[in-house]
Amino acid sequence: MLNERLAMNIEYGFEEYGFVVIRNVFDSDFLAERRIFLQNIIKYAEHNFEDPFEKYYLSHRADQGVLYDLVQRYPLFNEMVREDKILEALSTQLGDDIFMYENSVVYKPAGKKNGVPWHQDFISRPKEPRKYIAWCAIDPVTKLTGALKVIPGSHKMGFLPWYTVEGETHHDRLDISTLDTSSAFHVELKPGDVLIFNQLVVHSSDEMNTNDLRLVFRASFQNFEDIYTPRATPLVVRGGGAESLERLFNKPRIKNKEKGSFVKLINKIGRRLAKI
Repeated sequence: MLNERLAMNIEYGFEEYGFVVIRNVFDSDFLAERRIFLQNIIKYAEHNFEDPFEKYYLSHRADQGVLYDLVQRYPLFNEMVREDKILEALSTQLGDDIFMYENSVVYKPAGKKNGVPWHQDFISRPKEPRKYIAWCAIDPVTKLTGALKVIPGSHKMGFLPWYTVEGETHHDRLDISTLDTSSAFHVELKPGDVLIFNQLVVHSSDEMNTNDLRLVFRASFQNFEDIYTPRATPLVVRGGGAESLERLFNKPRIKNKEKGSFVKLINKIGRRLAKI
């Protein structure tokens, strides 16, 4: 059974299928605390209350089942992106220096548009270094609750043709008119299991009509080849010591004279205004 083979050989799984499953990464007590916390955050998001962090992070989308930037907002999720079992698997593909690119919680809100069309993650950013996504099951993830549906080996095809649907959370979608989806299957996970996949793996999830939220924490990771995130800040989760930095970033710093002069002018004006 492919679901079980994926958990046996991490490097082979990444090479052949584009993804692996690590079983029993988080225990039930650990998950229960986060499940209760998330249920309350979802209620908060559904009220559409003022969000003090939206200047820095994306606003939660309760209408489509996405809570953004959990690690930056809520300390309870810090451990999840620093879990050794996840980082050990990632290091086989990314090396010893890894940072978190972004993170979110995805779920299936009842009565909402909760299906996710076929796509590859970050398909609109093909020039950035390759990323891997850890998909951590907080609730049971089954075919009936909206398990991720994947096409094994699809990462070998590279970036595929895509288009954008404005206004949707899952706005970048694949043109599947020439894509063979016959080998697709549902990756079912028990609470505490983690699916890790190459961003190029073609995947989706079905529309669900259920009261089961199917809470999943997901985070994407990248090596130090190009340290950049689309929002918030790069969060180093492994490595990043002086030796690595010197090997990767050894060009002299170039001082921006114009920027420095502008800052000095602003500070000078500020000091004068303070005396008035």
